[in-house]
Amino acid sequence: MGLTAAILGALGAIAAALGVLNILEVTSEPILSDKLNWMFWMYAAIVLILGAIAFLLGRKQNYED
Repeated sequence: MGLTAAILGALGAIAAALGVLNILEVTSEPILSDKLNWMFWMYAAIVLILGAIAFLLGRKQNYED
């Protein structure tokens, strides 16, 4: 599950970077589509990063009493 969390975290970071690039209007044209504005990228980043946190916390841990 650690690998899945790392992948989701990386995708979340990429989505956040694309959102920031969209906010700052670094490119004159939209990055992928007109419908994918900055709000979409930020929501996608939030969902992906929360998914990464859930996968990190959901790992099985062996407890011996």
